[in-house]
Amino acid sequence: MESHRQGRRLIPVARDRQRGITFIGLVILAVLVGIVGFAAMKVTPMYINNMRLSRVLEATAQEMNTQGGASNQSIQYALSKRFSIDDINLPKDAIKIAPSKNGFSVRIQYENRAPYIADIWLLVVFDKTVEIKK
Repeated sequence: MESHRQGRRLIPVARDRQRGITFIGLVILAVLVGIVGFAAMKVTPMYINNMRLSRVLEATAQEMNTQGGASNQSIQYALSKRFSIDDINLPKDAIKIAPSKNGFSVRIQYENRAPYIADIWLLVVFDKTVEIKK
């Protein structure tokens, strides 16, 4: 049909000039992956600690709900016992126990910081609340 185009290309195909990623592109990509990977290495232990803390808080709430007769002191004692077993260190002002409608509301709110690069810090804020019935 189009016999006049046999064997001739009027426009060079760009595919002939593409060879892959350049060295500068590879270096930029490696730097970006390194920055994100380094941040993930710094933040991951914080989230693991938060998951342990959430498990402790839920287990304490479940234990207190099944036992009944929860008081402010018994909640503090149960939390401190579990914190020492799981090696969790929190400042005293991070744990707030307040009376609620059906019992007690236990809230743990704290922030965790990790040095990143030079004067840059990574800040992660955690907030967890459970209800304990009387």
